[in-house]
Amino acid sequence: MPNLRYVAALALAASNLLQFGTDVLAADLLPPPPPPLPVEIGGGWYLRADFTESYYARPKDGTRPDPNDPGMPPQMNLRLGQEPGYGGGVGYRLNSWLRVDATLDQRGPSEFSTYSSRSNFVTGYNVEAGKIDVLTGLINVYADLGTWWGLTPYIGGGIGFADKSFRNAYTQTTCTVVACDGNPGTGPRDAVQRPSRALTSLAWALTGGVSYAIGAGFSIDASYRYVDLGAAKTGIDDYGFGTRLKSISANEVRVGLRYSFADVGSLAPTLPFVRSGGNPYEY
Repeated sequence: MPNLRYVAALALAASNLLQFGTDVLAADLLPPPPPPLPVEIGGGWYLRADFTESYYARPKDGTRPDPNDPGMPPQMNLRLGQEPGYGGGVGYRLNSWLRVDATLDQRGPSEFSTYSSRSNFVTGYNVEAGKIDVLTGLINVYADLGTWWGLTPYIGGGIGFADKSFRNAYTQTTCTVVACDGNPGTGPRDAVQRPSRALTSLAWALTGGVSYAIGAGFSIDASYRYVDLGAAKTGIDDYGFGTRLKSISANEVRVGLRYSFADVGSLAPTLPFVRSGGNPYEY
């Protein structure tokens, strides 16, 4: 008759082996882990390119008073011509309604002119002219105001710098009576060139516009922008004078294209996760 101790030991060993096999089988039947989450390309980043038409407001005369010449007449009819421009930038969408971007915009050379007359145009007059081109760099913040029928209106503002290059500047006197400037005869005198000069100052802007998503990450953007550009001036000519302007500003119409990386898609496709139906032969 077998020893009861050996029988009990064998029974315990068989029980442990059966439990181990059950655990292994249960582990084999666990559902597979979920697939990795897709990796977005770019996140909220976007690029932009813009065409700009700048309608300059009349600047103000920035000529400093000369205590040695209190009769110096003020400049009159200061004008800056309308000019196109182009620009671009990079931005980031912070959430569904707030985004920021940094932009650079270059405007073409605008024709500047003004005139004055010490004699109130009795004996003659003086003309000052030149060309000014403006480069701006702005950090902008926009609030998107919702989307209706695919259109997303927005408002925004920006601050940065404006670099104004004043070149091809000159001043010229025209006499309407003989020897108005001490030289014989009448008519225009030789023009006096004024050296070119660049001036960088603070700039700020206010913007309102609307965008329309056309698909594949692209959106058409149209906006109005008011931009304050600060002052500009030429170098000093051989007679110790120069042209100085202040309060330069422009009303701008902008049409452009934005490309959002967030709409490109993902590196990994999103697949449905299917759990095992309980078949013990599925692995």
